[in-house]
Amino acid sequence: MSAPSQLMTIERVAVLQRVSLFVEVPGHTLVAVARLLEEISFGAGATIIERGSVEDWLFVVAEGRIRVHIGDMTLLERGPGGVVGEFALLAPAPRSASATAVEPSLLLRLGRGPFEELLDDHPEIARAVISTFAVVFLLGTWGALVRRTRRSVR
Repeated sequence: MSAPSQLMTIERVAVLQRVSLFVEVPGHTLVAVARLLEEISFGAGATIIERGSVEDWLFVVAEGRIRVHIGDMTLLERGPGGVVGEFALLAPAPRSASATAVEPSLLLRLGRGPFEELLDDHPEIARAVISTFAVVFLLGTWGALVRRTRRSVR
């Protein structure tokens, strides 16, 4: 599952610059984030996240492709720059879905402890992350409202 470090810090920063969670964070500040990431390799078909498990980290896809699913139902797929498990950084809770490697994948894992230290040390990252989570929350809330409204109109 895990392998020696494959990416240089600058390569990790390049991956992070494509991540919506960090899109507002300047590249020179992302160096601090990049240094906290743990690289983990998964073979095709390997389970990355098990639905129901309680964990406190997110994964960023550096290479490869992962499928997020509940049973056989695919919810989405993520490729390089994609993120899964971001809400676990804020409030660890049972995972709502599983994630499986579709092909050999290199993921970057960020745990809650290092993430919280990062936010303490870099307020600009905290502001950017809060802004991104607010947008995700609003879009999710808006989407749920639209779905509910459509059902009630029918």
